[in-house]
Amino acid sequence: MGRYAKVLLIGLAALGVLGWMLLVTLGGVVMHSPVSPPGIQTWPPRLHADEAVQWSLAKDSSEGVPYSINQDKFHGPALAVAAQVVLAARGLKFDDASEDDLRLVPFLFYLLICAAPFFLRAVAWPTRCLASFLLLMGSAGCYFGHYFIQEPLLVAGFVWGVLLWLQSAGGERPAWWALFSGAAFGLSLACKVTAAAYLGILLLTLLVFARETLSWRRVGWATLGAVVIWVSLQTVLFTDWEGMIAWGHQFWRSFAVASGNEDTLALTNSGYWWTVGLWLAALVGIRLVRGGRRSAEDVPLALAVGCFLFHLALPYKTPWLLFLPVCLSLTMAWPLLAQRGAFLWLSSAVAAAAFVIACTGTLERHTPTRFRLGLLANDLGEFRAVWQKAHPGKPFYVAIDGGHYWPLPYYLRAFQVGYGEFDGAERAPVRILVAHDDSQPAIPGYKVYSLPLRRDETYWVLIDTTNKVDIPFMFGDW
Repeated sequence: MGRYAKVLLIGLAALGVLGWMLLVTLGGVVMHSPVSPPGIQTWPPRLHADEAVQWSLAKDSSEGVPYSINQDKFHGPALAVAAQVVLAARGLKFDDASEDDLRLVPFLFYLLICAAPFFLRAVAWPTRCLASFLLLMGSAGCYFGHYFIQEPLLVAGFVWGVLLWLQSAGGERPAWWALFSGAAFGLSLACKVTAAAYLGILLLTLLVFARETLSWRRVGWATLGAVVIWVSLQTVLFTDWEGMIAWGHQFWRSFAVASGNEDTLALTNSGYWWTVGLWLAALVGIRLVRGGRRSAEDVPLALAVGCFLFHLALPYKTPWLLFLPVCLSLTMAWPLLAQRGAFLWLSSAVAAAAFVIACTGTLERHTPTRFRLGLLANDLGEFRAVWQKAHPGKPFYVAIDGGHYWPLPYYLRAFQVGYGEFDGAERAPVRILVAHDDSQPAIPGYKVYSLPLRRDETYWVLIDTTNKVDIPFMFGDW
């Protein structure tokens, strides 16, 4: 009877998760959540440049190009592998994938992050539900949940790795829990080399707050799980062993980036960093008021603070770096603090809600792509049909000359596109040039339109007008 009871409980849990995901979708529709699932937002943002680059790398990998030869300076192939699996399951090719199709992949992992509070065995169900609700419907960290980049996968792996590791300390089968915990950490390692630094901070945190969990047996099982998943993903399911060498190069290069000597992004918006810092300080204050001895329950908060201080000390600053501290604090830190009395519950819940609301005003969108860029492909498709009638037998292609043109390759994927200087670029039916100022280029045979790509970044679109080709009415300043 006991065995059937466990099967019944697992089935009920699966139905509960499916019902919860449906509730999330309906709630997102009603509340117009900034992180509602892709496809149900009124005006979903266009692909960011980084997303388009990841789409291109994943597409090449699906076509047999080894991921390691792309020399990605920061990321591993985990997102590419996950995207191939999800798109294949849906019968889609990368050229057919819409923005929502791509963003569904990281959003599924973000749902895993938001499900983590439900597995806190020492936390009451109302608190678990509130924690998941704040993750799903707020803008604190959730802003990142639908971007087609590596971070949702990295954070999902790390949050679940920490959760399963803590579960292994008190579980009936600690070896299995530790194995799955290591597998989750392996996913993070195959996303970005930053995960190695996070693992170092986690080890230090465990030594201080939960030394009793660091048995050789548990560490061994966790290491096995991490190595198997990391290597399998890093080598794209054991087909690209050069990926391990590429990870080593990325790890070495990360020291130059983190120290500010190479490709470093300086701090541009201190408001969000202040908000996250004050939120973590409030949680630390609540923990000090609660008192008591150090325990494994302190690990999520201590790890979140450690990761925040780690990134605060380095010159490299982007809001994405705070995704892990935010998710650790919202999924585990405050719910665990709230279980020690009515005052602690009220203060923790109020602080969490205030943090989520405050982030609405302090979290700045990451150089968003102009919405009207998505109309460019339709306009060019109409023009191509007209142009090819006037020029039968001649190839139609687009020439892009210089600049940081991403995400144009994604939106122009239906056309033959050449980049930089090549034979025939100056005679292309459509030319796209960087706008260095407001003065339009005057080139005989072309009509010029303005294409704002991002804030303070504009391109000129030159349309061939030779042989009196009719330009569709839809053309205008995008």
